[in-house]
Amino acid sequence: MGQKSRVLSMCVNAIFDFIINLVAVYATIVALREIENFIYGKTIMAVATVVTMFSIIAYFVFDIYSLKRFERLHRKLFRLTLAQLVLMTLAVITVSIFSPERENYILILVCVALSYVLLLVKTSIATKLLHRVRTKNAKDIIIIGDGNGAEEYERQLEENQHYGYRVIGCVNDSDRLELEKLGGYDQLDEILKKYNPYEVVIALDSSEESKMNKIMAVCDANGIRTAIIPITYKYFRAKCQVDMVGNVPIINTRTIPLDNLANAAIKRTMDIIISLIVIILTSPIMLIAAIGVRLSSKGPIIFKQKRVGKNNVEFTMYKFRSMKVNSEESTAWTTDDDPRKTKFGTFMRKTGIDELPQFFNVLFGSMSIIGPRPELPKFVEEYSQTIPLYKVKHQVKPGITGLAQIYGFRGNTSIERRIELDIKYIEEWSVFNDLKILVMTPFKMFNRNEKYVG
Repeated sequence: MGQKSRVLSMCVNAIFDFIINLVAVYATIVALREIENFIYGKTIMAVATVVTMFSIIAYFVFDIYSLKRFERLHRKLFRLTLAQLVLMTLAVITVSIFSPERENYILILVCVALSYVLLLVKTSIATKLLHRVRTKNAKDIIIIGDGNGAEEYERQLEENQHYGYRVIGCVNDSDRLELEKLGGYDQLDEILKKYNPYEVVIALDSSEESKMNKIMAVCDANGIRTAIIPITYKYFRAKCQVDMVGNVPIINTRTIPLDNLANAAIKRTMDIIISLIVIILTSPIMLIAAIGVRLSSKGPIIFKQKRVGKNNVEFTMYKFRSMKVNSEESTAWTTDDDPRKTKFGTFMRKTGIDELPQFFNVLFGSMSIIGPRPELPKFVEEYSQTIPLYKVKHQVKPGITGLAQIYGFRGNTSIERRIELDIKYIEEWSVFNDLKILVMTPFKMFNRNEKYVG
């Protein structure tokens, strides 16, 4: 898509969104007029109009109108959600200053919610239509080289045709790739003139690095844009960030979303709010659990255990004691039919009540609501020697629940698969994913295999 088309698309989107917000304002007013005794002043009309005008600026600031080919829809919807929250906050503050009647707050909240729903639908439909257009008008790509990343790149484009790219063939001096071969390196100039691709992707093997200068020169001479798959691409485990140290590009091999201060602040805010709500709402349950633990067996009510957290720093994790006091409590896993468990402890483990004190860990900052489960120091040292990437999980705070847990990998289950899911969570973190895990957790909370061995 050319520059003019991009600008036109952004303008059309902005106009549509402005109209949608105006429709939301007046539809809300019309609907609320039907409610008996509902009164609103002229000030609220002015506030709604100003917020509607400001909304377009907010959408540009949050990059709602970007046309990034490789961006997933849910990321754009997440940015839209943040923009709506900012607009709602602005509207509420403005109303509280100029016209703080209860009716005005109701109108603003209903209006923002309605426009949010309409914008979600509009954005989703527009993105799907854009994907369809890109699929039908895919741009031609030629791969130069036969490096390890060539076929993987082609496979990704084939599986995600809405990106709008298609590989028409490759140029190299071997027959290792299963792609259609257009010719060798010496024929590159003729091939580019014949096919005139939108872009060439250079994926050289390490032994062919010396050919790079000539290939770039031929591409530049033909005015063809180029992209490079690094020879070391397989070492990049997440989205990469490129920094410049003078004229030297430095590629960070693992840049995770939670390295961003804004993302970390959002997650921490969610942790504080949710943990406070859970602690308040479950305080009667925790009181009953404390009494039950005290009556079930001798020993402390709260079980304290050292676990490894973010940056490999040890912390004390809290749980309601579900087992009899024993010498293996800090060095051994608990199995479903563990004879150390008390009858009341089995009930707590089955319902997840034993983990409620961990919300204090979250509140104090040593844990998060969502994240990889923390492990005993003994097992961390053991697994880090045998399981590749095991310690990557310690780049974020551990959680009460996580992606691995909602897939059933908890307790004495496959550590390898659990780590795969933990790393997937870390690399693909988003508020949307956290909320999805949070919603699914109650359905996975009950461990039906817990057995009491008296």
